[in-house]
Amino acid sequence: MSVATAIVEHRRLSVLMSVKQPGDGRISDEILLRVLRADGCAIDYDMLRGDLYWLQQQGCLRIEKLPTGVVGEEVWVAVLTPIGVRVCDGLQHINGIARTMAK
Repeated sequence: MSVATAIVEHRRLSVLMSVKQPGDGRISDEILLRVLRADGCAIDYDMLRGDLYWLQQQGCLRIEKLPTGVVGEEVWVAVLTPIGVRVCDGLQHINGIARTMAK
């Protein structure tokens, strides 16, 4: 596995774990970006939204797009699915997402 692949897979797992963290399994893209950056992920909005879209395609989360009041802008709210919870808990593996580390 290349370093670049490992970074992408780790970032996707970090996204899922961060969405799970609030308890209700939902978080806005703006807050998610701040959390990921604070955890040391080198990520911008385009990368985050690309990961969110990819994770949605895998069934790990769904994206709710909410208007901001500014024409052409919207807030994405990531909502964890049961598949996403299983991936976070290490009960399911999806290629392209890092496995959780054993504690």
